[in-house]
Amino acid sequence: ADFLLAEKLLEALAQSGLEFEQISAVELESFGEEHSLRFGAKAVEQIAPDEVEWSQFSHVLFAGKMANAELLAQAVQAGCIVLDLYGISALIGNVPVVVPSVNNEMVANVRERNIVALANPQISQLALALKPLLDQPLQQIFVTSLLPSAYFGDEKVRELAGQTAQLLNGIPLDDEKPRVAFDTVPANAQGDEAHLPFSRAFELQFAKVLPNLTACVTFHSLQVPVFYGVSQMVTVQSEYALDANQCSEQWQRQEWVEFNAETVVTPVKNGENDETNLLQISQLLNKNDNTLQFWTVADEQRFSLSFLAVELLKDVLTYE
Repeated sequence: ADFLLAEKLLEALAQSGLEFEQISAVELESFGEEHSLRFGAKAVEQIAPDEVEWSQFSHVLFAGKMANAELLAQAVQAGCIVLDLYGISALIGNVPVVVPSVNNEMVANVRERNIVALANPQISQLALALKPLLDQPLQQIFVTSLLPSAYFGDEKVRELAGQTAQLLNGIPLDDEKPRVAFDTVPANAQGDEAHLPFSRAFELQFAKVLPNLTACVTFHSLQVPVFYGVSQMVTVQSEYALDANQCSEQWQRQEWVEFNAETVVTPVKNGENDETNLLQISQLLNKNDNTLQFWTVADEQRFSLSFLAVELLKDVLTYE
């Protein structure tokens, strides 16, 4: 992974209660001498990609982009079980795409190619929120995803910080430079995002997670000038009446979810709370008898990638 995600993955692993013989980090891009990783009190071995011996490892949490696909293939060929966190393999026919607690049974297919893909954060956030409604005859689901810079990686976070500081100091941006600060744009319109599977083709993953709903889901994905936290406004329409109170009660019983009846949780509010790492749901409304609308927020790095990756690892270890 990149450095920031690697830190969060190690934190999630440390809190998981799992025991490991060895943990190492492969630097897809050099972290730099000033960046070192720790697992609890122990330093974590950091390895350059051209120096790694994949056969030393049993499981690989792989957060690489399409340019790193050869490394993923090398790990699989060496006998590793690969958990593909960015889903670059998700469109391969017999690679399962999993949202933990939604379609865990698909992990049983991991041995087809020794790869299992974690669903894109937009997919996992929506699927977890829809769990109380999955037994309803849903007709249409509209989702607007507001994607922060961290969704696209370390470099985009630095770009947002740099452009924000530059503009606040009255220094105009170069004409050819894509705008990140103080602007919004369709998520697949700029830079690498136009070519990355986890940006461009994530909707196809939905068919592997909740195939019965594929035809009725419409996504709108926008890049917004926020550092961390994916937000989604979701509207659900059903053939029959939907009960907002019943839905909220089920969310309150659902693990990894916090329902907020009185307050609206934003990405900033969620990020300020270091003590919880949950999917936050608020603003539940009955638009009419057959239509519900709600707002969800999750930290795409701490929750949707790191925490759910470790939950997926637990599922993989169980099926083994």
